[in-house]
Amino acid sequence: MESSSLASHGEPPLLSLRHLKKSFGAVHAVDDVSLDIFTGEVLGLVGDNAAGKSTFLSLLTGYNMMDSGQIFYKGRPVQIKSPRSSRRELKIEMIYQNLSLAPDLPLWQNLFLGEEITTGSLFNNRRIMIAESRKVLEELNAKARPTDLVGTLSGGEQQLVAIARALLFSRNLIILDEPTAAISVAKIDEVLRLIRRLRDENRSVLLVSHRLEDILAVADRIVVFAHGTIKQIMDNRDISLEDLVHAMFDRTQEGAIEHGH
Repeated sequence: MESSSLASHGEPPLLSLRHLKKSFGAVHAVDDVSLDIFTGEVLGLVGDNAAGKSTFLSLLTGYNMMDSGQIFYKGRPVQIKSPRSSRRELKIEMIYQNLSLAPDLPLWQNLFLGEEITTGSLFNNRRIMIAESRKVLEELNAKARPTDLVGTLSGGEQQLVAIARALLFSRNLIILDEPTAAISVAKIDEVLRLIRRLRDENRSVLLVSHRLEDILAVADRIVVFAHGTIKQIMDNRDISLEDLVHAMFDRTQEGAIEHGH
């Protein structure tokens, strides 16, 4: 199975994944998955529970190693050996549904957790990290301050903190796992606007969500997972909610790739 044609994009994909496989015993969690992720696109990822989405993401973020397959970063073959290599070498940031934030630490420490500045004096390092945190928060129009404890922030504000971390370290690919699942309806539009802004800044976004209306609102393409494989790749042009639900659950379409992808 081939994924998106390069001809329409004019440049190599940010990431090219070829024939990725990962099994746990007899369970083929990821089974021969090939996909291109382009710079400056929002790629929606949908599928029923146990479709293989989480395992697929774990291969991109280095929490699991693939059994076989190839990964190319800007045309160059790479190996993702750990979460650290995924973040630092390939500039991939995964923002989990639970956000993985430390509620008892101030916002600035959460942003720099594991990436602390250590080259100068303790006081000066702290001052620089707080200033950098303030700058990225202002870019996001966040009301929170760098010294606020994360545990005192609303769910929507905590989501912004997690995304601010990706911006702070200039990640190329930002994976959002159910970013609107635990926030108010009023905040959902803010997150969707932020996703569009990331795309406008030429960053790639991989959006995983059970809220299909969110996927339809911002995705350029939609990847439908089922049973560890890519069932369909759809250009998000005039797709209705009913179309997407049908693509997810119609078993007669498994293995189909639409629009020439």
